[in-house]
Amino acid sequence: METSQSGQSEGPPYLSFGELKNKGVRIIFSPVTERLYWEFDGVFPTAISVMKSYKGASDDLEPFFNPDTGTWHEISQLPLAEPKVSSLKASVYDLDQWEFDWVAYHEYHNTKSRDFGQEYVPYESLDDDVRPQTKEQKEDGSWEEDSETEFLIKCCGEDRPLRKRGLKLVVTASQSTGIESFVTVRDFVSAVHPWLMSLRGDILEARSYSREDDHIPTERYEWMVEVRRHCGGKVEIEEKRDWVRRHSPRMPGPLTASDAKML
Repeated sequence: METSQSGQSEGPPYLSFGELKNKGVRIIFSPVTERLYWEFDGVFPTAISVMKSYKGASDDLEPFFNPDTGTWHEISQLPLAEPKVSSLKASVYDLDQWEFDWVAYHEYHNTKSRDFGQEYVPYESLDDDVRPQTKEQKEDGSWEEDSETEFLIKCCGEDRPLRKRGLKLVVTASQSTGIESFVTVRDFVSAVHPWLMSLRGDILEARSYSREDDHIPTERYEWMVEVRRHCGGKVEIEEKRDWVRRHSPRMPGPLTASDAKML
């Protein structure tokens, strides 16, 4: 059994992501996850292809699963994380951000010149799991707003997206057996893709409120799933044109006069 310099075992049985994090171990996703061409559409495994490199979105793609041969791509069985983990929790950045973006979009609609149909409720009527905390600690040491403080619950005919933040999916090792089990790339993608698709309506609604998209009609666009290597299972939905541009070689800029003289 191999052991790292920090004393953390790198062999089986493998710990969960949370257990390693509690021990102070830094965990990142394998570089091969950057080669996933993961469309936010369709079904697993046809929605996923593999790029030859991180910047290979414009080149020929390789199937994650080849139905003609019944074989999986070689990266599918590689460990998802470094060091290997027995389980981890997946989450969606866009859903975690949704309520913040919704408030940022609607909070200034309280104007006498136009009725946006804003509805408020007092903080005291909110359940504990949705009651927000103050931005700064109060003199009595608490973080809760006064009970009479108003809480925007509806605007422009749209309900505030409560209880959307913090949704997680536990992904466990399933391709190996016994004490040698660790989460593979295939384990992660096969579990997370159908979960994301079950949340597709909410995710696209959340995207429509993101500051960069400025409440755009999301049905006009195609979307990709971006895996964040350093964020412990968090994925983000990105507009396909932007995603492909980031994962393609940079186009050379126009030749300047000084460059031309050097040729």
